[in-house]
Amino acid sequence: MTPWFGPARGLSTSLIDLACVEAQTATLTSGGRRAALEVEPLNFVLADDAARDLLWRRYRQLLASLGGPVSMYVISRPLDEWSPPSPTATAAGNPAIRDREFTRALVAGHRIQNQRHVTVVWARDVGVVPHNPLRALRRQTQWPGAASNELEQRSQALLAGMGRLGLRGRHLDEGSWFALLQNCTGGRSGRPPAEFASWLAPGQVRIEPDLLVVDRRFCRSLQVSGFPRQLHLGWLAPLLLTPPCSLRLAEHVYPMPKLATLSHLRRRIRSFETSLQVDHLRGRRPDQGTRNALGDALNLEERVLLEEERLFGLGITVTLEADSREHLDSSWHWVVSTLAEIGCTVTPVTHRQVDGWRATIPLGADPLEWKRDMTAGALAAAIPFMRAGLSGSEGALLGPSLVSRELVFVDPFAARNPNFNVVVLGTSGAGKSFTAKLLAARLLLQGVRIRCVDPAGEYHQLAALLGGDSWQLGSASGSGLNPLGPAPTNADPVGAERRAARALPVLERLASPRSAGSHLDDADLEQMEAALLEVMRRDPAGACLRDLVAALHDAGARAMATRLHRFTVGLEQGFFDGAPRAADSDFAAVSLRELRHDREHLLTALVTLVLVYLEAELDERPGRPHLLLVDEAEVLLDSERSARALEGLTRRLRKLGAGLVVLSQVVEDFLTSPVGNVIIRNCHTKLLLRQEEVAMPALREAFGLSGVECDLLLSSDPGCGLILVGGEHAAFRGEAPAEWLPALRTDALPPNPEVLS
Repeated sequence: MTPWFGPARGLSTSLIDLACVEAQTATLTSGGRRAALEVEPLNFVLADDAARDLLWRRYRQLLASLGGPVSMYVISRPLDEWSPPSPTATAAGNPAIRDREFTRALVAGHRIQNQRHVTVVWARDVGVVPHNPLRALRRQTQWPGAASNELEQRSQALLAGMGRLGLRGRHLDEGSWFALLQNCTGGRSGRPPAEFASWLAPGQVRIEPDLLVVDRRFCRSLQVSGFPRQLHLGWLAPLLLTPPCSLRLAEHVYPMPKLATLSHLRRRIRSFETSLQVDHLRGRRPDQGTRNALGDALNLEERVLLEEERLFGLGITVTLEADSREHLDSSWHWVVSTLAEIGCTVTPVTHRQVDGWRATIPLGADPLEWKRDMTAGALAAAIPFMRAGLSGSEGALLGPSLVSRELVFVDPFAARNPNFNVVVLGTSGAGKSFTAKLLAARLLLQGVRIRCVDPAGEYHQLAALLGGDSWQLGSASGSGLNPLGPAPTNADPVGAERRAARALPVLERLASPRSAGSHLDDADLEQMEAALLEVMRRDPAGACLRDLVAALHDAGARAMATRLHRFTVGLEQGFFDGAPRAADSDFAAVSLRELRHDREHLLTALVTLVLVYLEAELDERPGRPHLLLVDEAEVLLDSERSARALEGLTRRLRKLGAGLVVLSQVVEDFLTSPVGNVIIRNCHTKLLLRQEEVAMPALREAFGLSGVECDLLLSSDPGCGLILVGGEHAAFRGEAPAEWLPALRTDALPPNPEVLS
């Protein structure tokens, strides 16, 4: 008869080998104390061979320095329900709702996994603990402190070693650890505390020879009993990065003392020698496999004697969890097939499913105790701390990872970022505009104000989708942009001087001669500043370019007045004319599509003027993030003045609490130009889309790309590429709701919703 454990009988508490958790330490009922460390995994899936070799060597050194057993756990659960951040009140409701629904469908369709990595450090046993938790807590102070000191020392040493690997770890406090255990076991805190384990025990458990049913969740465990002949770093990646269901993997690592290792090796050597001697006496050819094993054992004995190698016992247990038996069976076949493709053999823990289930609970208990001898080098190849996305899980969603079941998020305004700037580089048709618009739209729904310099006039559809404004600069209608800057909210003299200081760089570029390299001299700048202050103090709210031209003419600066006068009459009068508009919406795009006359000379002044308006907004709304997007930025690198202006933006916006997004399809201009290199260095977040073959050597050197990443960029589809945030790299595929695609695509594309650009 199949046994049932239910809450009425209280037998399900026998599944939990825990007496209490206190002061970041767990005490097991079977004896022993444990400390838990949560580890941020590494993304080395796309790394090159040199980086992988360095990581393997450092991890091998860390394992060789272990002073006692450790258990490493990977806890992976599908994100069946994931809620994007709630949209702000000023954001358009319909786009936010559609994106919310799309994201839920994306998560459900791709079975995105949420993973946690925990390492549990073992200490020596302290004896069996009483079942009464109150008595256990009273006796806590009577136990010797040697185990606690050992745990603390070993935990700190392990954290330091992980830091050298690039892994970020932290101690799990008792609350977080207890919540993690409840999440794994299905326990509830509202039960009567007859014993501590009752808060972690599941409500009902049904035990069958080949599975457990834990609170209507079907669980099955297996042991990895054979490993590949040749191991490479991260060989467990196919299993850990793309599991089809909830999965818990445990690596129980037992360092073997040198004396025990030598004794064990010498027994194996004698066994191999005896086997070969028997074959010789019987007149048979010596078995080549036995000869190879004897040679390996002799070589390993010598290396252990010289302390060049260390032997470990390794046990890998995997527990699958699904909501139905059919889903469990299909996931089981997938896991077994995947491990077979890797080169592993598996052993189902038939009639020991309880022990298999307990072995994968992050408590540092291994009731199965099935171990395989491994050297430190071979053990280092089974590193479980791996991921394929970025470490952050907040910010704007770009889409799913190209190499795993993870979502890729990017948050340009994260507090740890040295700046909030983003650069997007890709060849024509690679999806730069699509990616930048997708990033801007999702950041806007999270409360970021977007300002866009749109040279090609392709952001007006996005502005309409998000309920924003699109300003058209041209002679047909007034732009609403005043080169003297927005009107101040008060008329105090300090405000007028601040406004004049902001507008002076814009007017200097407009009043300078058109010839290359021409600038205003000091005398002209003094006249410009005096006339500007006079106009602003006379009429702070209504001052405009016509007033400044008249003031310069009266002051005798006829040459500057003439050069500015052309923006008030003729073909160029609409560029800085018309009734002023307030930028009250969260999204505003300044289109330069109609700017055909003297385009190169005016671009620098226009970009600087947009920054003036942005600075005024930041003064009026401090603390709210702003993002300035500049498309086709390669045009600004054609002249030294505009290039320096763009470089200045990357430096200044960080102090204003704002960020800059720079897009360019001419990658060579950024990589070969000194100013372009400065801009790239001042952009903490980098998005690289499809590239041409000729640009790959320079890209590889500039961004430290691996060969795998270069191949990905050469063959990536539109809207797919790499994201680089500091030293982290990830491959992504940008995805958005179908209703968004017409606004995210460029106008030149056919109306095929599958094509992204």
